[in-house]
Amino acid sequence: MEIQYRSGNPEVLWKPRLMPVYLLFGEEERLKEEAVMALIHRAVAEDFTGFDLETLDAATTDANAILSAASQIPFGSERRVVLVRGMEQWRDRARAGEVETLAQGIPRLGSTACLILIVGAEEEEAKRKTAVSVKLDNAVKKHGALIACHAMNNTDVADWIRRYVQREGKQIEPAAVNTLVEAVGNETLLLEQELRKLISYAGEHPIIRHNDIAQIVVSAPEDVMFATVDAIVRKQTDRALTLLAESHRYDPKPQSVAARLLALLARQYRLLWQARFLAEKQISPRNIRALPEELAAELPGEGNIAQVAFKAGELLQQARLYRWEELAQAFDRILQCDLANKGGATDETGIFGSDPVKNLQLLVIALTTASSCPPAPAQEPTGAEQPYTRAGR
Repeated sequence: MEIQYRSGNPEVLWKPRLMPVYLLFGEEERLKEEAVMALIHRAVAEDFTGFDLETLDAATTDANAILSAASQIPFGSERRVVLVRGMEQWRDRARAGEVETLAQGIPRLGSTACLILIVGAEEEEAKRKTAVSVKLDNAVKKHGALIACHAMNNTDVADWIRRYVQREGKQIEPAAVNTLVEAVGNETLLLEQELRKLISYAGEHPIIRHNDIAQIVVSAPEDVMFATVDAIVRKQTDRALTLLAESHRYDPKPQSVAARLLALLARQYRLLWQARFLAEKQISPRNIRALPEELAAELPGEGNIAQVAFKAGELLQQARLYRWEELAQAFDRILQCDLANKGGATDETGIFGSDPVKNLQLLVIALTTASSCPPAPAQEPTGAEQPYTRAGR
């Protein structure tokens, strides 16, 4: 069976009956959590959650351990619920054997099992043709339920917002609903965070008004991301960490936040490298667009500072905060952070681990607490000071 899950309709998950296995996938994380909580509430007695509810991590648990946990008899509930988070990692070919073992074991799950497999959303999630793999998807569909949790359209989201506000004992103006969706988007996880702030802001007032949105709802995600980069290169640690947390609120996918932030940081440090190079050649901001041929040849063709000449004054000023070795170290830390996030190499710096959220926080601290230096000297850097031969490469 395959179900398109909609918020506010949990009964669809167990009608006509509770299934021995569920596989939740799709780009809407908030819907997955809503469905999971509904299944737990339906299957596990409140007083026995410590006995009849178990959570496993797909990254560190094999198929036999998952099947063994799901096959245990419940202590005091209708079903023993086993949650397995991180199933998106089993899309990797290296886990094909585990996927096949799990698919073969699903038909043997007993009548007291309730195995819930949760697939975290990744980039291009909506375009995927399978939740995990054809074999596992088919096994779940035959013996349980494949639950699609896709992003809602504007009408569904508006209904969800009204229901959420009503549960909190308030109402919301139609214009406020439209403005909120325009500002935040259709992801209910982000909408819930903003609604909590709006409900608190409304206080005793029974209605959330259109004007409240302008007062409370924060800037667009792109603005927050660019502000984060600016705070980092200015070495404003507290502000950078605060803005980074805001970026994670907008996008609950840590890898997505990391990919965008690291790309923007690498671009900004390349511009700072070029700015420092030109500052030491005594080039003023107004001359960036008309550089001597020999200097222009030293700059990269892509991401050239001349392409953002309107920011030249600011870049030249910021570049004076950095020594050449600091800029080189910044590139190295960005690279090591990216490799650690992707699990592709051992972090040579010893700073980063496997959690992209913590890695970004550690990167911000490392980049913003590097010691400042006095204004750049006018002379050309020596080979020892400038480890790269061409500016900003």
